[in-house]
Amino acid sequence: MDARETAIQSAIKDLKSGVFTSQRKAAAAYGIPRTSLQARLAGHATHAIAHQHQQRLTPEQEDFVVD
Repeated sequence: MDARETAIQSAIKDLKSGVFTSQRKAAAAYGIPRTSLQARLAGHATHAIAHQHQQRLTPEQEDFVVD
């Protein structure tokens, strides 16, 4: 998981636990766009996952090539 995805997941966790009262404050605290946080909370998938069917290699094949 990259740094941006980690920040989004942390912001979601903090919103749900009550650390932040608004999406805007959580997004600002983690330095991520509010719209990205809002979309993820609405159930949208990440760009990489949403377009996985359009890629030539599966994630397992990519891992194999990297190794």
